[in-house]
Amino acid sequence: MTRDRAYEPVDADSSEVVGLIAYAALAGMTRLAKDGDQAPSITAHIAHARMSARAFEAFHQLEIWSGHRDLDLASAAGEYSGLFDDLDTRTRPSTWWERSVKTYVTVGIFSDMLRQISERHEFFDGDSLSWDLGQGKWVRANLAPRTAADPQLAARLSLWARRVAGEALGLVRSSLFTHPVLAADPDTSDAISAWVTRRHGERMAEINLKA
Repeated sequence: MTRDRAYEPVDADSSEVVGLIAYAALAGMTRLAKDGDQAPSITAHIAHARMSARAFEAFHQLEIWSGHRDLDLASAAGEYSGLFDDLDTRTRPSTWWERSVKTYVTVGIFSDMLRQISERHEFFDGDSLSWDLGQGKWVRANLAPRTAADPQLAARLSLWARRVAGEALGLVRSSLFTHPVLAADPDTSDAISAWVTRRHGERMAEINLKA
């Protein structure tokens, strides 16, 4: 998963980055498990349970990596506790598809941010940067046909997705501002935000929603 750095000690800057990735994995695990619990069918429940398990496996791999380098991963991840609380408070879904779209938007946006951050810090090989845990593929397979056939559903979910994306993109920008080391170079924060925003628009088009 991570590049082998011959077990070099982890400095404070790298600890912030690894802590964010670890916390995001835990948050993704929890979100996907909750989505599964609310799923409308047993097959969807099982699919989301698998996604949740992948998220925890990502966290477990970080535990192994951190253990080799004497990094207290729990402490590093704990620095980000509550990161998503305000976003969740302001974007409470009322239907299953709103819930699914919320996860699609937030996991997609933060996966792209993590990809950019990890590449800049050279923590991961290019082939290992698969961050959406299968949720994106599931939504494209299960929601895109519905939105293509139902313009009213597409319009309603587009409005909802824009609301969620506004909160998520704002959190990306505030995280990069609050933890400038994440971007490696402060001058790249705007570039990261712009790339994440563009990728979000591409993902919305894949499920027939307007960004």
